[in-house]
Formats: sequence, C-alpha cells, structure tokens
Amino acid sequence: MLKNEQQIEYKNINLKDLFAQLQEFQKVSFSGSLYLKINNNQSWFFFFRLGHLSLLGGTNSVGSLRRQLKLLASSLQKPQLKSVALAQNFQENYKLLINLLNQDVIERKQLADVIANVNTEILFDLIQLCQISNHRLSYKVIPDDPKSKFISLLPLVEITSVLKQALQAWQKWQNQGLTNYSPNLIPVIKQPNLIQAQNLSEHQSLLIPLINGIHSLRDLAINSNIEIVTLVKSLLPLVKLEVIYFSSVPIPPKSNVADNQPNVSSAKQDILIACVDDSVVACQALEKIICDNGYRFVSTQNSLKALPLFLKSKPDFIFLDLMMPITNGYELCAQIRKTPSLKNVPVAILTGRDGLVDRMRAKLVGSSDFLSKPVEAEEVIKVLNKNLITIEKLT
Repeated sequence: MLKNEQQIEYKNINLKDLFAQLQEFQKVSFSGSLYLKINNNQSWFFFFRLGHLSLLGGTNSVGSLRRQLKLLASSLQKPQLKSVALAQNFQENYKLLINLLNQDVIERKQLADVIANVNTEILFDLIQLCQISNHRLSYKVIPDDPKSKFISLLPLVEITSVLKQALQAWQKWQNQGLTNYSPNLIPVIKQPNLIQAQNLSEHQSLLIPLINGIHSLRDLAINSNIEIVTLVKSLLPLVKLEVIYFSSVPIPPKSNVADNQPNVSSAKQDILIACVDDSVVACQALEKIICDNGYRFVSTQNSLKALPLFLKSKPDFIFLDLMMPITNGYELCAQIRKTPSLKNVPVAILTGRDGLVDRMRAKLVGSSDFLSKPVEAEEVIKVLNKNLITIEKLT
C-alpha cells in the first residue's frame, strides 16, 4: 500500500516495477503525482485523481497533445483545434483545454480520448527506451500534489486501459521489424535530385511533399492520414537509397525565399497548397511560386486522383484548372463542396478564359476565387493572402 503521508522515491528500477506501481495507484485510488526520470534528460509528471490518470507533462507531451487535437480537429472540422498554439508549460495547457470544454468546442469524452492517446504515446516511448537500450528509471511518488488538484476538472482515464494500448502498439511495432526506429524521428530529404528518378509508390508520392525536416513520423501520420506503421515501412526503402534520412532533431530546409523575404513564418511552413492541372508545365510554374513563398505544395495531373489526394493530405488551399479531361474544374469543385472534410477549404479556379459567365459559374459551384492563366506570382500570392488570412492568424 502507498504511504500517503510522505513522498516516496525509487531509483534504478525497471519498467516492470513502474507498471506495477501505476496499477497499484488504480487499486488504492491514489491522488497525487508521479515524477519519472530517465537518462537525466527526459522526465515526465503523471497526474492522478482517485486512481485515474489525467493530463501529463514532460518530454514530448506538448507535441503529442498538439497532434491529438489536430487529429480530432480533422474529424470534427473545427479549425480552432487544428490551429491551436499550445504553451510549453502545464498550467497554460490546462487552461486551454478547460476553455475548449467550456466553449463546447470539444466534449469531455472526446478530450478523454485525447488524454488517453497522449499517455499511450508517452508510455510507448518509455517501453521502447527501456527495451532497446536497457535504460533504468527513477521516480518519485508525491501524494496529494497540489498540481493534481489543479487538473481535477479534466477528464480521467483508466491506467490499465492506457497501459494495454501502449503495450499492444509496441508489440505491433516490434512485429513489423521497427524496433530500432522511434516514431519521434524526423524524416529529412537528403538528395532531392534523386526523387524524380525513383518510381515512387502512392504513399511515397503523398509523403515526399510533406517532409520538411521539422515534422516527426508521428506528425506525418496525422498530416497524411496514413497509419504510422505503414508510413514508416513505406519510407524505409527511400532511407536505404539515401534519398531521405531520419534525424533525432529538426533540420529545417534551406529557405527558397527571395533575398528580400529572408524569413518564412512557421505558420506558412504548416500550410499545404494543392493543385490539380493536367499541364505539367502549369503545375511546375505554380509550384515554384508557392515554394518560393514558403508554403508546401502537392499536385496531380489526374483529376480522378484529386479527391483521394485531398482526403489524405488535407490541403489548406486548392487550385483547380478549369479545362481538364474527364472531370473539369467546375465538377471537381462541386465534389469538394459536397465532401464534409473539404467543404470549407478555399478553392481557386484556374483558367485561360476570363469571361463573366465562367466567373459566375465558378461561384455557383462554390469556388472562393478565380485566377487567369498563365499565372503570375503577384496574383497568386494576392489570392493566397486573401483566403488564408484566417489560417495565418490562428497558427
């Protein structure tokens, strides 16, 4: 049983001891916190109320919370969740989540799932660190920690359920031969000139434009809507070919921005612009303008592949060519507006015809803007600035 009158400290323990302690917390309805440290440079605070686990703080926890809220935003279609900027300290995160609850942006059950997933990710990381490196742990039990009372308004999750999910995720990771690859690793493009020479798979083609040297494998899984084991296995062939490599720290790409615009905001780096145009030349021209201004870019020349591409990559803005075989820009725009997860994404119609009838028809099918071809950089940026101003402010 736990001694609730004093702090208890354990050093040089293994993972099995830690998990036994967590399960004991549930048995005795423990309220307080557990401070866990590994390698002297990674640490976490786990907070408990009446034997149940709530929000935690520490290494990678803020990034994990941001990812889970972004994933929830995609399913709820609520941009205030997708673009939320979380502070680096526990109190600010707590206040943010309580505000989301009070404003009915998120339900308690949904937030409980978010908290469970964050705890699962952290426990997965602990399992991996201990299994592959034989790291030893030390932890301190702090009964009736005032901070644990501070989080009492947040949903609580069962420890045994979270432990089970983490162990199952780790088992699957091992079974797929990924034991030595952390999901927190960051893919970096090493030789961009070799990409064009590769016969890329569908997943690889989707992922390459999303790799920016900043987002981790877990981030990419959320951004691409590809299950993380599938994602990592699809990238490993490119690692073997030395087209990309995995880094443990962010390696931002060298800026392509013109000399009079030396700084690209992190908000821009998170914004993905998509284009559907059957002309390779037109796509390349637009890509140069987009990338030179710090945004990410993805395109397809096949209008039939456009919707699947959008559903996976979740672009923030879409350019559609008007005159395309099989499905034209009007028809594709109408389909986008009928798709729940895409209906609010700004769409600009690209056309070599600049008539009033075309503009009116574009508006009728739900386009946000209309741009004449061949595109000019100044006009493209003007359209983006007009339609992305809300996203830029929120990010």
